[in-house]
Amino acid sequence: MPRKKTVQPDPIDAFTINDEVLGDVLVEVRGDGTWEIGRGQHMKNKYDEWFSEVLVWVADQYLTSDGPKRRSSRQVDILKSAAVFDRALQRSPFYPDYPETTSVRKRLYPDILRHKNALERALAENNKK
Repeated sequence: MPRKKTVQPDPIDAFTINDEVLGDVLVEVRGDGTWEIGRGQHMKNKYDEWFSEVLVWVADQYLTSDGPKRRSSRQVDILKSAAVFDRALQRSPFYPDYPETTSVRKRLYPDILRHKNALERALAENNKK
């Protein structure tokens, strides 16, 4: 006998964005209690929450509403390398509680770097207008 299909919780909000390149894009807003149910989703959601907190922390150090912040020569560039980022994160309240920390260098650092650069480009594009 086949198993029952999992009933997914409804999102907090859902709306459609019309894009010239992608067409209609459905955006679902989810949070505590409305995450999708599935194998490994609880760990993915835990990583996504951690990533969001660290991205805000990094963005506060590197970006303003006008674009990149001017940094003095004394300030340590925490995104210089994965090792420097790992050490800076250890001194922050965002370091993981569990002992396995290779995810900081192998997964979190590239994701943070990619998103910070995307935010910089978006701010530069927005400031051109």
